[in-house]
Amino acid sequence: MMMPMNNESYRLHWSAILISFFTSLKHLIVPILFGLIFGTTRDTTLFGSIYFYIILFLMLFSLIHSILYWFTFRYEWIEGELRVKEGVFVKKRRYIRLERVQSVDLTSGLIQRLFGLVSVKIETAGGGNEPEVHLIAVSKEEGISTRNYLLQKDGSLQSNETPVEDGFQEELQIEKPSQWVLSKKDLMIASMTSSGIGIVLSAVIALFPQIEQFFSITIFEEFIEYFTGTSYVVVLLYSLFIIAIAWLISIVITVFKYGNFSVEKIGNELTITRGLLEKRQLTLQTDRITAVRVVRNIFRQPFGYSAVYVESKGGGTNEEQRSTVVFPLIRHRDIDKTLEGFISEYRMSEELERAPKRAWIRFQFRMLLLPVLIFGAIAYFFPAVTYFAGIFVILSFVGFLQYRDAAIGIKDNQVTLSYRVLSKNIVLIRKNKVQSGELVSSPIQRYRSLTTIQLSVLSSLFGKTFSVVDLDQQTGLTLLSWLSHSKKE
Repeated sequence: MMMPMNNESYRLHWSAILISFFTSLKHLIVPILFGLIFGTTRDTTLFGSIYFYIILFLMLFSLIHSILYWFTFRYEWIEGELRVKEGVFVKKRRYIRLERVQSVDLTSGLIQRLFGLVSVKIETAGGGNEPEVHLIAVSKEEGISTRNYLLQKDGSLQSNETPVEDGFQEELQIEKPSQWVLSKKDLMIASMTSSGIGIVLSAVIALFPQIEQFFSITIFEEFIEYFTGTSYVVVLLYSLFIIAIAWLISIVITVFKYGNFSVEKIGNELTITRGLLEKRQLTLQTDRITAVRVVRNIFRQPFGYSAVYVESKGGGTNEEQRSTVVFPLIRHRDIDKTLEGFISEYRMSEELERAPKRAWIRFQFRMLLLPVLIFGAIAYFFPAVTYFAGIFVILSFVGFLQYRDAAIGIKDNQVTLSYRVLSKNIVLIRKNKVQSGELVSSPIQRYRSLTTIQLSVLSSLFGKTFSVVDLDQQTGLTLLSWLSHSKKE
């Protein structure tokens, strides 16, 4: 279905007012939580009635702004070009040519689903950190039609003048898509092993003192004192209780985020669908993928599981560090077979050149130096913290894992980078997707014939750089020689 090419302008569905309003409320979450955590019941304080009226005023302003935004937002299709007029205080006009479109993202939140609507996010070359155009409330048919039209590129323009041959049309109809679905069992495993618990934990720690006020502290004290009289066990149980709450919240968030997850490939397009409350559908073209990144976090790696992300020219999300997840949970041994059906140009490689033994001490030094200095300063004033000195054993082990996983491999027209912070990352990059390669060596590295390798690719309209530290100098020179070779695929 082709989009109308006329001078008629369109307005978003009126529910865009509600969607815009509730979206703006997200920016008020921090001040509201701040008031809850540090607030008091005394009206004379900043965090009493005055603070309440400030929040109320901001909410009213957001509602009025949302109404004016809907009233002033217009879009139209003219000569194969999407033109958008928007802005309450600052007027903006955007002209989007078909050839600039990188990806189209369809989502359907709670409000959109109530009215049978979708939102359309259009990423373009040079669009910035946010989508170039966001139609937050259009009919489902119009959203699908817009996506299909924008991603057809030049072929769609030709189809306006030249009818599609019957044979080609039949071929499209019988083409069977490749599909990968995240099972309910794997969804639960992904939820229970998600690394998002760290973010949730910090939020729970901040809010827990307020939540605790709703319960009788006497009950907790009597329960704990019944089993033990030592304060160390109290702290331990208290900490475990907070961690358990954070873990459960993290599970729920992951289930809502990756529920009903599926990947479908037709031709050179990947369509990624996911979400329980907010349904999201993203369409990416495989020729715009610039790298494949395999992530093995510390919870999943012992069980042989990984997650697979792609870097592309458009389509990434902020919560995924401007990357796009294609397989939230997959057995590591099955990655090559799965990539074959969806992104066949990329392959896992076992032939890697690892960091030399002389680099081991540098990984340990980086991991331990600053914590030892901080711990020593604190222990000088509070000798009791020496009971926690065992943390350095854990840090040393992490340093060893970072040393063991630092590696690079070159095979045919693909380079493989392996490195670790906490999670192990394996990055697969085709030679013709590398924007730049660089060797960086400090004076100490040069003394020990070591170097840091940095490769950059385009990702979500910005460059993303991957680094592997303390590899052999000759390994780095070999990589630069491979990159500078005039023959590229």
